[in-house]
Amino acid sequence: MTRELSTSDITGIHQTLALFAHAVDNKETDALSLVFTDDVTIEIGVGKGILLHGLDAFRDYVRRLPADTADHQTVDTIILVDNDGTVRARSRYLAVRADGSITNGDYLDIVTRTPRGWRINYRRTVHRYPRVDGLIGPTAITDEWRPKPARAPLPIQ
Repeated sequence: MTRELSTSDITGIHQTLALFAHAVDNKETDALSLVFTDDVTIEIGVGKGILLHGLDAFRDYVRRLPADTADHQTVDTIILVDNDGTVRARSRYLAVRADGSITNGDYLDIVTRTPRGWRINYRRTVHRYPRVDGLIGPTAITDEWRPKPARAPLPIQ
């Protein structure tokens, strides 16, 4: 399998990831179809976190979020391609809470090219600060999203 992604692919992936915060923070649940596949799996947290299957389940989750839910910024995205062609994105997030405090973490995504463009098929949110039990998160969760030269995408020139 090739690691080649076009510049258009890379731009499309970044656009999809950026749309997430706009759709969720503004509760524009119809726009979530521009971000996720219909069969998306979303895991929020580690351990006793939240597990959601399907776009409709995530839409319901977003609708139930309180009005003062933190605003999210997606930053420092890297794109990785596995030997089997799986495209992963790892992004940092910063979330500003209503009281002005900040939390952050990682979005661990698997993205797929669909007839409608790039969409997230799997997302795991791993919280970093404030730390729980002094840990950033289990290595087993983040290992597949660690940058390595052999997994960097090769843009088509």
